[in-house]
Amino acid sequence: MKKISMNKNINNSRVTFDEGYDQFIRHCKVRNLRPATIKHYDNTMLSIYKYMAPKTCIRDIRKVTVDGFILYCRNELAIKDVTINTYTRTLRTILYYFMKLGWMEEFKIPNVKFDKHIIETYSDAELKLLLKKPNTKTCTFTQFRSWSIVNFLLGTGARVNSLVNIKNKDIDFENEVVLLDVTKNRQSAIIPLSTTLISVLKEYMAIRGGELDDYLFCTEFGKQADRQTINTTINAYNKKCGVIKTGLHRFRHTFAKKWILNNGDIFKLQKILCHSDMRVVRNYVEMFTSDIQKDFNNYNPLESLQDGNKFNCKIKIKGK
Repeated sequence: MKKISMNKNINNSRVTFDEGYDQFIRHCKVRNLRPATIKHYDNTMLSIYKYMAPKTCIRDIRKVTVDGFILYCRNELAIKDVTINTYTRTLRTILYYFMKLGWMEEFKIPNVKFDKHIIETYSDAELKLLLKKPNTKTCTFTQFRSWSIVNFLLGTGARVNSLVNIKNKDIDFENEVVLLDVTKNRQSAIIPLSTTLISVLKEYMAIRGGELDDYLFCTEFGKQADRQTINTTINAYNKKCGVIKTGLHRFRHTFAKKWILNNGDIFKLQKILCHSDMRVVRNYVEMFTSDIQKDFNNYNPLESLQDGNKFNCKIKIKGK
């Protein structure tokens, strides 16, 4: 006897994958998702279409199809599990949308397990090279902007997407804060500015000039710089400074690590990094456990109460 299924009835629609994806993107735009999110979906689809033909009928997609895509990414494309997990999350979002519309059979799509690796941050020696001020008489605007950006990222822990959307008017020297109007959680944030960073920004803005509504970290022509432009110039800047290691997001991790090692409050760190969930901040603590354990005895209350003396108590065991 056939078992009764609790799945919704699948309609007889023969919608193809590319047709369904177009509707999914329209749905995302109606929900006012950020252009960067939609671009991420589009980029992921380039890999998905390598395995699944655009004209594949949505109703024919099964769990075995998703499993096949994961194995294809790992074995044929040699993609790392962490990236495969990102692809899987995106595919799941799209397919769950199709399931909701009744275009395909419902099934669960779990995340791909992967090993978490400690994110390598910039060392103190590397930071010293990157923070060395260029000669303003001989350097280009792009080089001086890169130096200023390094100071800003290390001084605020801001994401690059927030950085490229800061305008001149968002810098408030009187109150010593910066307004981040574009954040990942779509909530504006006001971040304090340190004394050193204020000095850097004042000098940079005197050279940058422009109107209040102009973007702070602009191109050499005064236009808004995009993420790719900033990434390319910072990569070149790092190499010019003699630092092989690069990566814009690495500055954010370096900020978090330094904050934690300097005994900074993790709740303040959560606010500064604009994390809505404390779990992400806890991940930072876990990643830097080995660093935190350095000089552990020096700060441990049990050790400090002993004044450096060791127990010399000898316990006599009966019968010995």
